[in-house]
Order: sequence, then structure tokens, then C-alpha cells
Amino acid sequence: METYQESFLHKKDAKITNIEEKEDFLLVELDDTIFYPAGGGQPCDTGIIKNNYFEGKVVNISKKDGKIVHKVKIIDGTLKIDDMVSCEHSINRRLRLVRMHSGEHIFMGALLKTIKDIKVNKVRLDEDESSLFVICKNLTWEKIFEAEKLANKIIKENRDIIVKEITKEEAAKIPGLRIKLDRIKDEKIRIVEIKDHDISACAGTHALKTNFIGNFLVTKFNLFKGDYEIRFKTNVSEDLFELARIARLSSSIIKKDVKEVPEFIENLMQENEKKTAKLRELSASLVKEFNEEKINDINFVYNTFDEVEKKQLIDQAASLKKEKTVVCFLNKLCDNAQIIIVASEDSGFKANELLKNLMDKFNGKGGGRDNFAMGSIKVEFSEKIIETLKELVKTTISNSS
Repeated sequence: METYQESFLHKKDAKITNIEEKEDFLLVELDDTIFYPAGGGQPCDTGIIKNNYFEGKVVNISKKDGKIVHKVKIIDGTLKIDDMVSCEHSINRRLRLVRMHSGEHIFMGALLKTIKDIKVNKVRLDEDESSLFVICKNLTWEKIFEAEKLANKIIKENRDIIVKEITKEEAAKIPGLRIKLDRIKDEKIRIVEIKDHDISACAGTHALKTNFIGNFLVTKFNLFKGDYEIRFKTNVSEDLFELARIARLSSSIIKKDVKEVPEFIENLMQENEKKTAKLRELSASLVKEFNEEKINDINFVYNTFDEVEKKQLIDQAASLKKEKTVVCFLNKLCDNAQIIIVASEDSGFKANELLKNLMDKFNGKGGGRDNFAMGSIKVEFSEKIIETLKELVKTTISNSS
């Protein structure tokens, strides 16, 4: 085991073996380090390197070709090769990541027992909230709750977390071992085992006992680029009380028992979808109604609507754009009214210029292109908009004659 893999070793002296300057940072190598380099989904440690003549903040650690390089921001002093320094990483950050990483192993083991076809794709750990990306046919909250319950049971039982090194040959003989042998170049493989629950190849830092994790909470999940992303936290209490507060408050508002809240919301959403569908049908019928008026050789099409669907209105306005046509539709929505203007290329008018003229007069906002523009004004001015636009078209035509 490397020194940086000792989860609860937070401070150690080391010797500087190499230094390079890069921009405002020092790239430092040590003869031994407690700082975990980023890898396997676990981010690197941060902390301080110092002695009597120097102090620097470790902001990043990377490992390449067997070398561990510490990116150090100078706070004070100078540093040189062979100097002895005291190294101390951020204890709170390290312990949070230890809980996250061990919790992720326990939860993934629980998912494997719950969903037979599930596979882990990748892990992204963080101090406050982490992500587990998995692949399976269908993931539901019920399955997640089942795995979450099992994970917390394992945590509460305070099982041993065993870390050891084995050979590739030995690894190939372990049933249920989560490992990608083709990606491992070293002969020795580090194994992390949650006693009688999960076993996986892993180079990260872990707890010694499961109860150190505290508890495990899934915060949300969603489908992300073909994978399911499951977000989670560990060692939480405030979050649990906040969720309980929201659940109790919700049940009080709808006057239902807490257990009945999900079903009530689901029924409410289904009813809302039906009503929305009916409103769309009504909206589709309403937007077909319009008025037409000839202003010299310009066909002026217009109407005012109350709370119709915007997309349907835009589509209808676009469909009415024919030869020498200007279309103006208003859609009243509570305190504001949407304005849609469409102008054909041969009309001699530009929709964005017509809209700007109206917006300047009625203190509205909007924009668009030559053939299409859309804006918004206070609903109190909506009755004046169409008449104002008519007069603007008439005046423009008269001035150009």
C-alpha cells in the first residue's frame, strides 16, 4: 500500500526530490507523499507543504509514469531540492471523500443484488455530492430505494472493510470481483472488500469499518448520455430532516397522509396532462380565427387571443405569410401580452422594424428578423397595438407614394 492510500494519515514529513517552476506555481516531487493523486473517480487531496523557510498551498496532485507531482501555490518563502518539509492535507476533505468512496462501494454492491443486469460505468466523487454512472435496462426509484435501504443496513452493521493486494492470477479466481483486468498493467492489484457484501479492485482511500460512513442518501437520478446518473451523499442528517420537513409540509397542504403524497401527485399530474391536451385542442381551434384588411395593396392580417399556446400561434402566423402580407397577433397572458409580427419579403416592411417602433411607443421589449419578430408589452396597452400598427402601415405607404 502506498502512503497516500493510508486513509487516516493526515500529516507526514518528506524530502523534496525535484522542483520545477511553471507560471506562478511550483511542480514538486517528494520522496514519499500523503497526498492522494486524482484517479479512479476520486479527486486529489489538497493541503499545505511547509518548513521554517517556506509555505505553499497544494492545489493539485497528478500521477504520470510512476511520478507524483504536487502543484504548489507559493504563500511565502523559497524551496529547494533536498529540503525537508511537513506535509498536511485537508483533513475534512479527505474524510468526506473516504466516506463517499466507501459508501459508493457499498451502494454499488447493493444495486448488484437488486438489479441483476446493472453495470457500473464510472464514478465521480466530490466532497458534498457524488455521482455513480450505471448501465441497465430500467432504473426506478423503487429499485433505488431498495438498494439504498440495503446499503444503510450494511453501514449500520459496522462490517469490516478489508484492503489487500493480490496478483492478477489470484484476482481472476475471485467470484463476483468487480474488476477490468485488461485495464490493469501492474501485476499487483489492490482489492477493497466490504465484508460478505462487495469486492472490487480500487486504488482509492477507504474507511476501516462501514459505520464510519454514517449513512447513505440518494438525492436524485436521471438518464445522462445513455447512462443513469445516480447522485448521492453520505453522513447526512440535515438533508434527511429537510426532506422530512418538505414531505410533512406537502402532506399538510394537500391534506393527505405522508405516504399518500406520491400517489396524489401522480394523479394530479395525469389530470393536468389531460387538461393540457384539451387546452391545446382548444388553442389550435382558436388560433385559426383571424381578421383580414386591405391597406392599399398590403394584406393586413390580425387578431387578439387570450392565453393560447405560443408555438401554435407562431406556426399559424407563419402559415399566413403570403404575397404582400403583414401579420400581427397578440396573445394576452396575465399581466403581459405577446406580440408576433410576420412580414413577407415583398410587403416593403421589416417585422423587426415594425416591432421596434411599437416597443418604443409602449415601453415593451423584443426583437427578431426581417420576416419575423416577437415582443412583450403590458397587457393594458394590448388594445392599442393593432390600431397603432395599422396606422404605421398606412402612414408608411402614404409617405412612400
